[in-house]
Amino acid sequence: MKRNPVIVDPAMKDGYIPAPYVLEEGDQINGQYLEPVLFHNPNGPTIGVTTCGVIVRDGLFFKDMDNSGELSPYKDWRLDPETRARDMVAHLRLDQQAGLVLNALWNNPVSMTRKDATDENGNIVPAKIFKHHDPGEPEPPCPFPGMSMRCDDADVMDKKVTGGVYRGEMRAEAGVSALYHNIGTQMLEYEACQGGVAIPYSMHTNPINIGYPDFLGIGAAVMGDGNYDMVYQMADTDRKMMRAAGQAILYGPQVDVATDPRWPRNSGTYGERPEVTAGIVRELIRGYQNGRDGLNAGSVVLTVKHFPGDGPAENGFEPHMPIGQWRLYPTGGSMEKYHLPPFQAAFDAKASAIMPDYSRVGTDGRSKPQSYRGKITSTEEVPSCYSKELITDLARGEMGFDGYVNSDSGVTRMQIYGVEDLSVPQRYAKAISAGTDVIGGSLDPENILEAVEKGYLPKEDLDRASYNRLLSLFRTDRVDNPYLDPDEADRVREENFEGAKQAAYTANQHAVVLVKNHGSVLPLARNRTVCIFCFKGEDAGMKMAQSMGAAVAGEDDNAALRRKLTGLFEARGYTVVEDPDKADVLYFHVWPISNGMVFHQYAMPVIEMVENRMVEEREVNKSQKKTGRMVPVTTLKNVDQIKTLADAAHARGAQVIATCVVSNPWILDRLEPYVDGLTIQYTVSSVAMDNALGAQMDVIAGDFNPTGKLSLTMVSCPEVIAITEKEIDGVMREVCASPNDVPGYDKDQYIDPAILAKVKGGSYAYCDADGNYYRSGFGLHY
Repeated sequence: MKRNPVIVDPAMKDGYIPAPYVLEEGDQINGQYLEPVLFHNPNGPTIGVTTCGVIVRDGLFFKDMDNSGELSPYKDWRLDPETRARDMVAHLRLDQQAGLVLNALWNNPVSMTRKDATDENGNIVPAKIFKHHDPGEPEPPCPFPGMSMRCDDADVMDKKVTGGVYRGEMRAEAGVSALYHNIGTQMLEYEACQGGVAIPYSMHTNPINIGYPDFLGIGAAVMGDGNYDMVYQMADTDRKMMRAAGQAILYGPQVDVATDPRWPRNSGTYGERPEVTAGIVRELIRGYQNGRDGLNAGSVVLTVKHFPGDGPAENGFEPHMPIGQWRLYPTGGSMEKYHLPPFQAAFDAKASAIMPDYSRVGTDGRSKPQSYRGKITSTEEVPSCYSKELITDLARGEMGFDGYVNSDSGVTRMQIYGVEDLSVPQRYAKAISAGTDVIGGSLDPENILEAVEKGYLPKEDLDRASYNRLLSLFRTDRVDNPYLDPDEADRVREENFEGAKQAAYTANQHAVVLVKNHGSVLPLARNRTVCIFCFKGEDAGMKMAQSMGAAVAGEDDNAALRRKLTGLFEARGYTVVEDPDKADVLYFHVWPISNGMVFHQYAMPVIEMVENRMVEEREVNKSQKKTGRMVPVTTLKNVDQIKTLADAAHARGAQVIATCVVSNPWILDRLEPYVDGLTIQYTVSSVAMDNALGAQMDVIAGDFNPTGKLSLTMVSCPEVIAITEKEIDGVMREVCASPNDVPGYDKDQYIDPAILAKVKGGSYAYCDADGNYYRSGFGLHY
């Protein structure tokens, strides 16, 4: 690699500065890390280059993104982003456009520390960060049939893919993340030497918890005191760390409103109150996008998902797989009333991107036509990214969305519901022409090229998609100098992560919900002896991680959790004993886990606390057709011990308190009747787990008077979600006793009164022994 000396004549008003690095024979752009060279404009952006030259005009520096020496409009930072993006599209090769509208799925750094990414001389080795392509390496396992989790530098160099989903999370140093971004950008910049245009690399990430409550907990906290400032503070802190580390695009927030209690992704929502989710998304946009006026130089792009709301799933089956492909609307007006308000709030707040859902609307007799502002929203039974009615007509035309549309991952290979008969190039064409600008997870640009060449995809539609993608890059000031300082990335993370710790802990305190306090058992007097029991469901997520090669193993996590809880009790002055007969108080930490795994759907999800319940097996992942076999489901191991232990404790005058971890609206009839005090915990993320447990203990011990409110309605009994088979339009269908598209707090009016007449409390919402209804918005305090 030849390094050209960079000599800038301060008297130069017009001229050209050659690229600081030139590849010589035998060199590869991915073989050496190139330290970017910066040129500072006094009243304009810094220019960062490796293999691009720099144009000097009127004493100002401009990045020569195609090394032509011409100051085309897209290179001129004095022009507006719209003009620049439009002009850059006109200069891109077709293969660059195809790569621009794709995202890789699994961008994981090879090394998690910079120390591990260097050679013996301390030099950064690109292949130790951004995986080098090995054609002989076997294909890694992937939960998506027909898709690949392989991700390496060939995606960038050969396929011209300009972005991917970063998976290093907080395990990788921020500086490693910044270097990963720089190496991707370095490879893409080399296109300028090969007749192309330098495009910066874009790193997306799913939400990474930095210690705050998980999503349902955020909903519980803001419902408690009506204060959304915490949401803004969290987002603003996260934004600073993400931008410094090169994670410029967030695949979130998930603003689906929870309406089907069995749906596995309820845990990723902010609950079931549309107005609460709308308030949260407004503050998330203000925090992540760095203000209320759309994208700017400090913004992280938000991808609000899953439009138009994925909550009304068919009886809890989830659309990553064909078994859950249907979205049902048995209730007239439900989309407009419950599901679209958070998206409208996001669009009004100038959300920068959206992600459509995998599922497709059912238009048979199970659903009623849905309208928005008097117009029917959709009639075509295809995933939302393929629906012009939803993307172009509804989101853009009726609701005023003005960002870009990023599909979920796999839509041209796996989630092809209703477009099975189309070829892959035709699927790309249909999605892009419907208004989708970026296709997630598929790395086959050749199919986009074929779609254009065969006339399936009008070139103007691909140009629109390219423009929308590029516009966000120009608006966030990531084009003229996309390179990052890894030292600065580490400093920003350390400073902000440390600074967020107290705010995150406080937020966890506000997320605790006290739902039962019989006889004012809480706060618990400090001089008590406590015996701790931990109950948990079968962790199918661990099994899935192991099947995909993750090193997930070790001691029984119940034992580790019990030790942690013991320390928390003892730190507050309680005496912890092993023998329940010697305890004044039994404490149960109850963590049910649903069988509704996204990538392994073999039975209808169960939200009762059961062990080895035999249920009807379905065609795994494929369809809801019953196989004729019965299979066991365990959502809570040793659940029968709860009653046994509690009855024995009460018989001798002891008290029982519990915490229930809520990811779905559990039926609590095997827990609540046997405890005197009950709190709700929504957070299980590893980074925030200690905060969540500590916050629970603060409420139990009286160090914090609880303010949190339920973000989900707990289900009263199996009868209100019972499934019956009915013939609809000549087909036998499974129909739920309560509508899939209505939040729990509002379901009663749609349930057969004869069913409610037999239910304790007469409601869909769980009614406890003290007569309290566990409806969203409910919560006690001392």
